[in-house]
Amino acid sequence: MEVTLTATLPEPTPAVETSVAEHTATVEAAIQVYDPAKPESWVYLPVIPETVSQRVRDLYEKGKTSGLDQQAFSKVGDCETYSPYFLAPFDMNKNGYRLGAYSSLDTVITAYAGSFERTSMAAKSGFSVASVFASVWADPTVCRSGESPLVCETRVHRPAIMLIMFGTNDVNTSSREGFEDNLNDLIDYALLNNVVPVLVTKADNLEGDNSINAIIARVAYQYEMPLLNLWRAMQDLPDGGLERDQIHLTYAQPFFDEPANMLKGWPVRNLVTLQMLEFLHNELE
Repeated sequence: MEVTLTATLPEPTPAVETSVAEHTATVEAAIQVYDPAKPESWVYLPVIPETVSQRVRDLYEKGKTSGLDQQAFSKVGDCETYSPYFLAPFDMNKNGYRLGAYSSLDTVITAYAGSFERTSMAAKSGFSVASVFASVWADPTVCRSGESPLVCETRVHRPAIMLIMFGTNDVNTSSREGFEDNLNDLIDYALLNNVVPVLVTKADNLEGDNSINAIIARVAYQYEMPLLNLWRAMQDLPDGGLERDQIHLTYAQPFFDEPANMLKGWPVRNLVTLQMLEFLHNELE
């Protein structure tokens, strides 16, 4: 089945004079549809989808009756997800962030309070997808003997939603098929536990052909799960929102009312992630 995804996207504009809205996922965009016959079609998918599938709605309802915390989400990924720059400021003093024109996000910040700053058992520097299944990487002070980081995180935090971003550390894995198989296993585990997995494309292109993002988008399509197209949100930022190493995001505080900040990778990633959470909250609650 085809899943139609739409959302608002940033438009190319002069860097210094650009307003916040022009460099975030808030400008009207045309409907784009993922075409499984054209793997490259993921680049046209919007940052935030327009709707969720019935499968997601059913999954979320099952989560309500299976002991999950509907006011909790988990971060699952590598260093760019483990980083305190990612979402943590929204559990801190309000002096650490400014919503500006995005004051509606206050609702979602309140709804998921406690998950933003929390250290996830399933996010760590150097993690690949396979890492979350390896008990050797589990925190022994929190996790049970033989428990993997993924199982530990799900048991301890009981999230209704998982924000999943991998790929940067999977560039050097033996095969793209191995990455896809592991990602499928991760999604299967989330579904088995009634957790809604949100897949996220990565900002970098270390592999040179964007094949990993193509896999991420295809998996989201096949499972009918939400896709946050972070890669697209970064395309109008200087250097694609990346540092010189072409791996890490450029930093600025999450002041969404400051145009200069919104030309950096981290504020934009934080904004579009909040918008995805807001979208899911509005769609599913």
